[in-house]
Order: sequence, then C-alpha cells, then structure tokens
Amino acid sequence: MRKYVTILMLLATFSITGQVQDSIVLRFNEFLGYVKKYHPIAKQAQLTLGIGQANLMKARGGFDPKIEVDYDRKEFKSTEYYDRLNAAFKIPTWYGIELKGTFEQNDGDFLNPAESVPTDGLYSAGVSMSLGQGLWINDRMATLKQAKLFREQTKADRDLLVNQILYNAALAYFDWLRAFNEAEIYQNFLRNADIRFRGIKSRAAAGDVAAIDTVEAKIAVQTRALGLEQAKVKLMKRSLELSNFLWMNDNVPVEIQPNVIPDVNIGGEIDVTLEILGKPLNSFTIENHPKLLSLGYKIEGLRVDKNLKANKLLPKIDVEYNFLTETPSSSTRLKPKNTKAVLPFDYLCFCERSEGT
Repeated sequence: MRKYVTILMLLATFSITGQVQDSIVLRFNEFLGYVKKYHPIAKQAQLTLGIGQANLMKARGGFDPKIEVDYDRKEFKSTEYYDRLNAAFKIPTWYGIELKGTFEQNDGDFLNPAESVPTDGLYSAGVSMSLGQGLWINDRMATLKQAKLFREQTKADRDLLVNQILYNAALAYFDWLRAFNEAEIYQNFLRNADIRFRGIKSRAAAGDVAAIDTVEAKIAVQTRALGLEQAKVKLMKRSLELSNFLWMNDNVPVEIQPNVIPDVNIGGEIDVTLEILGKPLNSFTIENHPKLLSLGYKIEGLRVDKNLKANKLLPKIDVEYNFLTETPSSSTRLKPKNTKAVLPFDYLCFCERSEGT
C-alpha cells in the first residue's frame, strides 16, 4: 500500500512539472492591457466622456443662430382682415447681447395702424441686450459654463474608474502570483519529503534505522501532500478571482485555464507597466488626484449656479434698438433717423424724424 501511495505522489509531481513546462505565461502588462481594453467598467468609463461632450454640444446650441417665421392670416366672406408675415434672424452672443435682423410685411382691411408698413415690406437690423438681470450671466452662459465643467469632471471620473479597476485587477494578479508561488513551494516540500521517505525506508531495510522511523517519514509525506492540495485549491480560487477581470471584445467573460501561469519574474516589470519608473514619490501631488479634480469641477459648477441665482435678484432691464429700411441691399439706407427702439419702460418709438429735428 505504501508503494502505491509513493508512486501516485511521484506521478502527480511529474504531471505538475510537465504542465508548468507546457504552460502559457500571462504577463502583468498583457493582463492590465486586456483589462483596460475589454473590461465593462473600463468601457463604461469611456462612455462618460461621450456624455460630457454631448452635454457641451447641447449647451453650445444655445448660441446657434436662429430663424423665426411667424405668418398669420384671417379671411372671411371675401374680406381679408389681415395678412401678417414676420421673419427674424437672431444671433445670440456672450453677455446677453443678441444681434437681430427682421423682415415685416403686413396687409389687410382691419390691420392695426401700428403694424402698417410699406407695400414691399420693412427690414430692420439691430441689437438687444440686458442691462440688469442677464448682463453678466444668464441661462445660456451658465449652461455652457456648467457643460464645460461637467466635461472636465467626466474626464476625472473616467480616470478614477479606470484607476480603481486597474488597482483591483493588479491586486488580483499579485494574489494569483502568490498562490502560484505557494503551490510551487508545496510541490518542492512534497518532493523533498518523498525523497527523505525513500531514503529512510532504504536505511530501515538495511537495518541502519528502526522501522518505526519510516512511519514518521510517511506522515510527513502525507502532510506535505495535504498542504499541496490546499495550495492548489487556493490557487484555483485566485484564478477564478482573476478571471473576473478578463473579458473578450463581445462582453464575454474569460476563465483562466490550468495551463496559464503568472510571470514569476515580475519584479522589474511593475514600475514599467504602471509608468512610475524613475519617478520619485514627491512628484505625485495630491492636487492631481482624480477624485479631488472631480469634486473641484463639481464645486465650480455649483458656484456658477449660485451666481446665476444671485443675478436673477437684479431688476430685469432689456433694451432693443433697430435700424429700419425699405431696401436692405444698400447700406446707406440704414440711417439713424429710421429707428425702432424698445426701452425698459415699454416705450415704443417707431418714427421717421425729419432732418431738422
């Protein structure tokens, strides 16, 4: 019986040795490369950049030129009450200033006298702005500022998520490497215990030692074999934990195969993989930490919202001034005597002043 047990131990040792010789080494930099490229959380972190960029494009849309057309007509029993056409082209700018060009053409039997314009229509070009509420900051400006800050915040959040997943993956790789080294050590323990057992058995057969010594040597072999099995179980557990970080391109999880082993000579590769080779510890500042950067951008966004709400406490003073002309093809037609102004106290001036006034 002891002979059979010894033969099984040797076969197990030889099979493990052969497996190591035919194994595939998963290097540390290759493993982190797979994690960074295919892990779902790493991909999700990249999507946050798209969200931030989309919000920025949406906010910039508030400053896009706008074309507005308003057409209203009423006709009843062959009587044209009114036929109004108002078209406007607006260009919003920074600090609440808006450039505006309009065309107005009105006709009808029951038209409001204030809406009477030349037959070919009336053109105007002017500017409108806010002198109180909305001068230094308004909804468009605040939205754009917050969108820019949110974009930078998403970059910091992306770095934070990627760093966290890479940190956990690196710990899993090191635990896997330690479990593999422990299994190798227990294999050597078992091999040495088996060699000792065979030596004591030969000496007992020659009468050099007592036969009871072979029992003690055999117990040592079995103890080492039990330790090896426990190390194998631990190695399998660490392999499964490492497999949680390995994914394929189609979001398919990958499991570490028994013939895949870690790189045992990893000492000089860690700093190169983590890109910290030759960098002293004092070169890493706490201010550049992604978490602090993210919180800083968030605070700046809240400060913009605070300024916007404080600006809304100011009185609302909107002014508008337009130059009027019947022929927009000639720039000389835009004379100061033909104007239309909207003042804060709702005074409307739509007149043509004489040269002497």
